[in-house]
Amino acid sequence: MAKQTKKQLEEHRKSKRLLLGCICCAIAFFLLYALISASDTGIIGEALSTIMFSSFGASSYIIPIILLWFGILYFITSSILRTRIDLALAVVSVTLSSILFSLIKNIFNLKFQDGGWLGNVLYPFFLKFFGNWGSIAIVGVLFIFFIAAFFRISLIRIIKYVIKSTIEDIKQWYEYRKAKKQDKPTIVNNRSRKEQTEEEPFEQTEKPRIIDSRQNNKKDDEDDFVQEQMKAAKVQEQKKIIVQEEEKEDVQDEQVQESEPIAEPKPIVQQEKIDTKTFSYTLPPVNLLREGSLNTQINESELQERAEALREALKSFKIDAVVQDIIPGPVITRYDIVLAPGVKMQSVMNIMDDISLAMKTAAIRIEPVPEKSAVGIEIPNPKASLVSLRDIIDTKEFNDSKSLLTLAVGTKTDGSGYISNLAKMPHLLIAGSTGSGKSVGVHNIILSILYKARPDEVKFILIDPKRVEMTAYKDIPHLYNPCCIAEDADVITRPNEASDALKKLVKVMEGRYEKYASNMVRNIEDYNTKMAAEGGDKDYYIIVIIDELADLMMVASKEIEDSIQRLAQMARAVGIHLILATQRPTVNVITGTIKANFPARLSFQTVSAVDSKVILDSIGAESLIGKGDMLFLPPSEPRPVRLQGAFVSSKEIEQVVKFIADQDFPKFYEPPVTEVSQAAAATAADKAEKDLIPALKLILERRRISQDLLKAQFGGSARASNILSVLEVRGFIHKPEGTNRWEINYNLVEDYLRINDN
Repeated sequence: MAKQTKKQLEEHRKSKRLLLGCICCAIAFFLLYALISASDTGIIGEALSTIMFSSFGASSYIIPIILLWFGILYFITSSILRTRIDLALAVVSVTLSSILFSLIKNIFNLKFQDGGWLGNVLYPFFLKFFGNWGSIAIVGVLFIFFIAAFFRISLIRIIKYVIKSTIEDIKQWYEYRKAKKQDKPTIVNNRSRKEQTEEEPFEQTEKPRIIDSRQNNKKDDEDDFVQEQMKAAKVQEQKKIIVQEEEKEDVQDEQVQESEPIAEPKPIVQQEKIDTKTFSYTLPPVNLLREGSLNTQINESELQERAEALREALKSFKIDAVVQDIIPGPVITRYDIVLAPGVKMQSVMNIMDDISLAMKTAAIRIEPVPEKSAVGIEIPNPKASLVSLRDIIDTKEFNDSKSLLTLAVGTKTDGSGYISNLAKMPHLLIAGSTGSGKSVGVHNIILSILYKARPDEVKFILIDPKRVEMTAYKDIPHLYNPCCIAEDADVITRPNEASDALKKLVKVMEGRYEKYASNMVRNIEDYNTKMAAEGGDKDYYIIVIIDELADLMMVASKEIEDSIQRLAQMARAVGIHLILATQRPTVNVITGTIKANFPARLSFQTVSAVDSKVILDSIGAESLIGKGDMLFLPPSEPRPVRLQGAFVSSKEIEQVVKFIADQDFPKFYEPPVTEVSQAAAATAADKAEKDLIPALKLILERRRISQDLLKAQFGGSARASNILSVLEVRGFIHKPEGTNRWEINYNLVEDYLRINDN
């Protein structure tokens, strides 16, 4: 209701201004016609003409012009009205013009219309105090000043331009005369032109372009509505059929229980396998999410005024620049400026805080725009627009993406949606201070995948130490926990459960690698393609999302870091991807080992530049404005991209989860892998035993041992690690506490070789 009231008030004000503008213009034309040809305007026109000429004299012709200017101001809705000031300026201007006409007529005895009654009454006062010429000069200057103020004309700029042009013309004439005396006209002309070019100011000659790149590629709303209604109807029919079958089975079970004695239930050891391909599943419709305000109309006059204010702010610090393009966005507007030759970008960076103060904003960000050879200054809008998840999901780009791991990350500075693929990252590191929008960003990622994938295509391991952020997803059939069966899978909240789940997930990864090796495929895409051709079961993607990594690292840092390191290094090929989020991006939480395997980084507003360097390896995140404002560093990209995250409410999450849970899709996945196959373990042990004697001979020969030495001798770091493990278990080598060097038991080595080396 409040929004509708504001719109109605704005429309009422616009209509009122248009009405006043029409009235002013009509009166102005009538008065001008009456002054020129009073006989054709009737009794009213003749009376007005007589009154105006008798009162104001020749100044009467200024009154219609003033009324016409008032009408123009009312018609221009972007102009700022100064009703009382303009009215006072108009009265003073008419009075001064009447005095000026009366002065000129009486001093020079000219035969033309004087200033009327008003001018004849006031001009003797000026003659008495200032004399003839002084009165004309003072009244003339005052008239020019007030009429310029009324018509919003800058006299200072005009005077500066006239003086500068006169000085340049004099200099050019002087150089020309000097060159002519020396008989070197050609050289001097070239030199004068060069000097004139160098001295010519770097001024804004054209208005900057406003590039509105906001997305207008939404699907047809009517078609979407029809499809969503058809899908919903199918779901309801399926639910009715399932309920009827369950009721029949319940009746049969009751009859059997009445005839047979009650037996004790047997413990369920393993979940019965279910073919989920036979179950139909409907992806959530977009109407479960609310619409944002991405396509609201932009105020071009306001953008132009802010661009001029930015240029003036730079000019006040002696930085000549012109605003080339204006790229408006929902929260941030980027002004692309072109610097004058010889002006360094660093000079603009040095006055960043001063520009922010001049533009009346909390913080700005300055980045080069290489494709334009310009400098982009990102300035927050006075009033931000809401960006919803629906604005990004309900686009052609998102719907045409074939990847099941498509992420609606946010909107770019120009308002267009930014879509990314988690499978290509392959892992994502998220950081941001409290209240910066980090948790909402995690919800956007989860919902993006729920809008793309079935429960048997993508599974989630949700680890939420805070216990309040991800509990809304406890009913979706996408949940996965390698430590239990599908029916018991839930959001993990305890650190020890999280540590066990990550350790088990490492074994799941190893089991998949063995399976892929036996099927002669390289990754999950090739395996699923092969299974589709052969009619086998496909593998699903597993997304691990940790909402607060710092809490886990405080409780079990060693176990958590080791599991994350192994998964980050190897899990991409088998369809396991990690998303780690933390509000404390310090080196104790985001260690060098973790950062090395997370090329994709997403940083919301940080407390300091140090935290920004930890997450992005560069400063900039501390200058963000919060509330979803972020910097996203894609893999293999030199600079981060500034994005605005979408806002999703708890009610929207509940609606999507309820829509998915109401379909009663069966919760099932294969039993968790408990250990690596015994055949593979036996094979590895046999290889290590065969390499033991050559390794012991190498120790006696080199009188030292290291992984690099074994790797150079036997080839492969995995093989060298296995040999080191066997040597340590057998007691041939050991590491004393506090050192990182292997100590060798040479007596045991010699005895073993003497007995076993035939």
